[in-house]
This record gives sequence, C-alpha cells and structure tokens, in this order.
Amino acid sequence: MKRRFLVFPAIVALIVSGCGRPQASSDPPGEVGQPVQGDWAIVRFEVEPDSLNPITSVTSVAHYALWGAKNSQVYELLLGYNSRDWDVTEPLLAEGPPIVSDDHLTYTITVREGVKWHDGKPFTAEDVLFTFKATACPSTDAANLRSFLTDLADIQIEGRTIRFVLSKPNVYSERNIVTNLLPIIPKHVFDEKGLLDGLSYKEIIGPAGKTNPKVKEFGDQFNRHPANRAPVGTGPYKFGRWESGREIVLERNDEYWGKKAFLDKIVYRIIIDPTAALTALKAGEIDLQPRLSPVQYKEQTNGQVFDEQFTKSTYSIPGRYQITWNNERPYFNDKRVRQAMTMLVDREKIIETFQFGLGRIAVSTFYPQVKDYHSDLKPWPYDPKRAAELLDQAGWKDHDGDGIRDKAGIKFKFEFLVRSGSTLQAQIAAVLMEELRRVGIEMTERTIEFALLTKTVREHRFDATAVGVTSDLVQDPFESWHSSGTAGGSNFTNFKNAESDRLLEQARMEFDNDKRKAIYLRWQELVHEEQPVTFLFYPVEGAAYSRRFQNAQWLPLRPGYDLTTWWVPTARQEHKNGSAP
Repeated sequence: MKRRFLVFPAIVALIVSGCGRPQASSDPPGEVGQPVQGDWAIVRFEVEPDSLNPITSVTSVAHYALWGAKNSQVYELLLGYNSRDWDVTEPLLAEGPPIVSDDHLTYTITVREGVKWHDGKPFTAEDVLFTFKATACPSTDAANLRSFLTDLADIQIEGRTIRFVLSKPNVYSERNIVTNLLPIIPKHVFDEKGLLDGLSYKEIIGPAGKTNPKVKEFGDQFNRHPANRAPVGTGPYKFGRWESGREIVLERNDEYWGKKAFLDKIVYRIIIDPTAALTALKAGEIDLQPRLSPVQYKEQTNGQVFDEQFTKSTYSIPGRYQITWNNERPYFNDKRVRQAMTMLVDREKIIETFQFGLGRIAVSTFYPQVKDYHSDLKPWPYDPKRAAELLDQAGWKDHDGDGIRDKAGIKFKFEFLVRSGSTLQAQIAAVLMEELRRVGIEMTERTIEFALLTKTVREHRFDATAVGVTSDLVQDPFESWHSSGTAGGSNFTNFKNAESDRLLEQARMEFDNDKRKAIYLRWQELVHEEQPVTFLFYPVEGAAYSRRFQNAQWLPLRPGYDLTTWWVPTARQEHKNGSAP
C-alpha cells in the first residue's frame, strides 16, 4: 500500500452510474473502437503540487501527475494494479511478482531489462537500491514513507536480481515495500556526486547514517534538487514543463518500453476557483473536470447544450472527509471533548445541503467496501445537549460568566484553518462555528493558501482543519495512526494511544486474514471511542469530460481515471502536438 495523501478542497469495488464503461460517441463509422494516436487532454487541477518528487511530496495532485491511477505515468513502480481483480501483480519495472521465502523475511525480484530513463540513460537495479537508500536517508523529507520501511533490514543486488531482507514478518511487506510503495527514481539524476556510493542500505539506516556528513549533504541537496520540479522517469509520459500557478505539461514518450499512450500531451491546468474551472470547462478551455462540486454536478451541468459537448459520470475512490483535531492542544486532549465536538457536527445536514446527497456518513478510516471495515459501528449522533454535558464533565465550563467555556485558566478558543478556494471547507467552518458558539466555544476561521496549509498541518502548527484523505485499495492504518507517525510522518492529529499502537503492530504481523480482521475491528472500535478526528463522510465524486474521448473508463483507484488509455478519433482531434494549449 502506498502512503495516504491529503486533499484539501476528497477499497472500493463500487463503480456507480455507468462508470467503467467506454462512452458512446457520434464519431463517423470505422473510427470508434480503433485507438489512434493524437490530441491532448487538458485536465483541471484544484491546487498546485508541493513538489514533483514522489519521495518527498505528500499531495495527491503530485501523485496524479507522476504515476497516475495504475502506477505508470512519468515515474513507475516495480509492480502495478491489474484490471482484473485490482491486485498488485501487473509487471512494470519488475518482471513479475516477488519470490517470497517461507519465513516471509526475504522477497526477491528481477528488474526489467532494456528500460531507459527519459534522458536516454539505462535503468538498472542500482536505481531501485538508490530509491530506497534516498527514502531511508534520515535527512530527506521522506519521514512519512520511512515509517513503511521500519522492518526493512537490508537490500542486496546482484545483476538484475534484488533481495529485500526484513527484520521481522509483516503481512504488508510485499505491497508496502517490495512492489507498490516507491516510484523508482534515477540515481544518476539525484546523486550526481555519488554521495551515497559505497554506503549500503544497512549502513544508511544504522547509527552511522545519522552522523555521516555525506548522508546529510545528500539529504540537503535531495530536498531542493532541480528534478523536484522537472522529473526524469521511465513511464509512458515525459515531463514537459511546469509553469507555477498555471499548468504542468506531460508529453508522450515515444521511446517507452511498454504499451505506448495514445494522447500526445496531458496538460494539468491549475484552476483553484471552482466557478472559474466550470467556466473554463464550458468554454472548451479544459477537457476533463474530474471533481465537480456537488452543486455543479447536480444543478450547473445540465441541458442540451452541455450534454452535446460533455459526458457526466459519478465514481468513488477510497477516501473520506474529516475534521482533524490536533490532539495535543489542551482543548482536544480529552476524548470526551472530541466526542462532544463530533456530536456538534450535523453530518446529515452537511451531506444533504453541501454535497447534494453525494456521500454517506463516515465512521472509520476504512472504506465501507473493504473486507476489514467494521459494518456494525454506528455514527455518533448529532446531539448538542449531550455534547454540552460531556464538555461539563471534562471540566470545560464557563467559570467566569463571560459566555466562553474555560478550564484551568484557558479559554476554549481555537482556530480553524480553511484552504483558500475551498467552498466545502468554508461551509463546514461556518456550520461548526455557529454550533460551537451556542455551547460556549469560540472558533475563529483563518483562510490560507494550500501550500502553507499543507506545511502547517505537517508541522502540527494548527488547532483544527477539515481535510480530505485518500487511501489505497489495501489499507494499512499504521503510518497515519501509529504514534511513531507523529514525528514527521502522517499522524497529523498527534493521536497517541498505547492500545492503538499495539493493535496496529499486531495486525501487521498477522498473516491469517480472519484473525487480522478481528484485530482491525477492535482497533476501529477504539478509534470510534477516542474520536481523534470527526469522520464526516465518504464522498461520491462527480465528473465531466469532453465527448470526443474514447475508452473513458473510471477506476476504483485515485484519481479515478487512467489517461494512458484514453484516445480521440482522428476526425475529432482538436490539438496538434506543436500548437499551444
């Protein structure tokens, strides 16, 4: 499983409302069903990525641009998802799935021969080893990924053969480490000086790795490397350009080792304002709007004119919206307070009013369609009276009569961060602010840009915010919920609970599916009781795209579409490879 990503504006087998089928077309006979090369796809991005380095970036849009839905766009993984049962068995940079030792401590793969990087240099097993060394390097901004590598003791290479050696068994090792965690990056690009040459993986993760000046120098240059904005990969698309605040352009890789893509270019156009994005779609300035707002999908994209030009779809990918409370703040370090905060949020109202019914109340980090989901959990009710009682029990009362609850001389006043341009976050903040005012809690709202909000949350310098969290088809909650993830990882809530840690550790070592499910059921009950976050809803996404695209299938993987398979009949192509978007 890959790490989770934050989405600040959203394992599912559920494909709804016609998703997953090639769309009908009015193209001339003889062209439909015969894929051809040509044309571009201009796609709306809601925010700008923090980086295009797959090892250090935590934003979902970077993922969408770099390796897409099936793990192969600019960068590639060792293995990707197949389209039959959505298991990670599709050979990419590895020739096939790993050979696993009987004790589950050694995984052996063979890397593909004849693959070249986009600059023409050959891909080798050394690039795989380097990718893991760079991630494990304590001075790189990859703490969230390093939490997946805690059981990886060593990596040994011999020719095209790579052996991953674990310190202890982990049921997720095959996915988390060997096949599906890290997009492979080029050693010759990111370590031109050879700073990590001569250092084994074992040495980098050992005590000497923290003090070795070459390791520190490498990390410092890696975090600010020019390739973080101009990636060099092996995939079916090459990086073209990144104009900050405007667009990221990918170009078809005519020398790709595998099945070549059909579209000449993919242009990710950055349009933060949703109204401006819809205007651009209707004007033909973008071709794909993958995440219409609910009101746009329900009320603003109807009628004959729109239907003649665009196809609408709904789809679901693993993810949820939640309110994240910083559990280290004095207001939120008591579970009774967190329970009260959840009972002050009318989630049905949010779904019906703001989502136009596109969603269902969330109760867990697990998505409802996965086998480990706890179907017996009942959502906390909307109950302001009971919430006030819990606040009283936790000692938060209005002791001085000024209308604001306080405890030990601390006023219950906190700040709620909202991403600039996010209508939903602003709506949630407005509803919450009014509910809290009624029970004697003062909440202020601060709107900040996406990049700053991401940095602020990563560094735990916040009280509360609403976020969207996407996950993978197989969920290992360890990285986002174990207390070790609070130190640079993805445990942004600062949730620390000894029993939770024990259960998460135990689940990773349990290879019996039924026994592991029982562990996760207990863990979900614990999180449900603790309420470190307020789970809001599992969303259903609405999308619209130009009718000229063929094979426009929707997938149960973020971002929900795979542009390497979309194509446009020659008679309907609008862009030529040399023309401006």
